[in-house]
Amino acid sequence: MPVPIRKESDSAVHRNIAKLAKLKVGSKDFSADVKKGPGAGEAKHNTFVGEVCLSAGAYVPRRIINDIIPENTGDWSDRATSIPGWNVVVYPQPGDVIAYNGLPAIVVSQNTSVTVLEGVVKESNWGFKLGHENAVVRRFVPKNIGPVSVVGPKRVRFSQRDADTASQ
Repeated sequence: MPVPIRKESDSAVHRNIAKLAKLKVGSKDFSADVKKGPGAGEAKHNTFVGEVCLSAGAYVPRRIINDIIPENTGDWSDRATSIPGWNVVVYPQPGDVIAYNGLPAIVVSQNTSVTVLEGVVKESNWGFKLGHENAVVRRFVPKNIGPVSVVGPKRVRFSQRDADTASQ
């Protein structure tokens, strides 16, 4: 039976994550012989998921070791591992990360995800297949990120900006 998709958090970031993942289908930019992420000869599942999420505006923590983005694949698949900004949820929706047996993917529609399989970005039912019932689903929730974790431009109100220019 298909897993129902609930529209709990249909934000622009979630829509963009799913959209950008679908746009990468067919790409070989994440094959093992490419020197990005952990380097040539290594799987690029994390790099794919991390780059797509970052490009869509979701915070993704970076690991120092081998520049693996964001966590090692086992972390996405482990319910007990805390990933800042990413809550473990029950019902997948587009833009979520679904991980099974160490391989993360991005949910793009009901029972469909996008990940790197055999060196090519592919749309498949990874995480939804029979036998993948224990897949871990994570959703980006920006309010769960501490202020130290977020780096971005300072927001200035018009009244503050006008006062700053008036004093010059």
